[in-house]
Amino acid sequence: MASSTALSKNWQRPYFTIWFGQLFSILGSILVQFALIWYLTEKTGSATILAMATLVGFVPEIVLGPFVGALVDRWNRRKVLMISDGSVALVTLGLVVLFWLGIIQTWHILIALFLRSLAGTFHFPTFQASTALMVPDEHLSRISGINQAARGALNIVGPPLGALMLAWLPMHFVLMVDIVTAALAVFTVSLVARSEERRVGKECRSR
Repeated sequence: MASSTALSKNWQRPYFTIWFGQLFSILGSILVQFALIWYLTEKTGSATILAMATLVGFVPEIVLGPFVGALVDRWNRRKVLMISDGSVALVTLGLVVLFWLGIIQTWHILIALFLRSLAGTFHFPTFQASTALMVPDEHLSRISGINQAARGALNIVGPPLGALMLAWLPMHFVLMVDIVTAALAVFTVSLVARSEERRVGKECRSR
């Protein structure tokens, strides 16, 4: 583990590398989540389906939310971030194939919404916990405030952006946005992890 002095001097680059990747991933997830719900609403014209789609998108957070923080504290945060983003990308890729083949069904989308929400339930708490480890105490309040403001802004921007993309592009192209942003998030986390491993290795050899 890096000393507090080293952390104070060197935290910005690795943290904000991960930060940008995670924010793009969150934007992609919000955008696609709204696009999927809007697609179901347009295709079925059913208020019941709209209610079900909205509900399954919130059930994992409602049920698991009180326990996620304690679980995240026991797990490797880098792996949780990468697994969460990777899981969302895989589920979305499955939807891309179904849309492209023209065999998509309402229940496919409902299951996908549930699985994406399940992964997302672990995602943001893990990112918050990682922030507490990577950012020095004197900067933590400011960075946490920035994170909350950024997430709020993404929640505002994501839905209309998803609606616009759905109006301009076929659904499988809209879904690709989430896959690309999730891949970017996984890449930035792995990039920082490799950089940290190289730094630690150099320090060990210099001793």
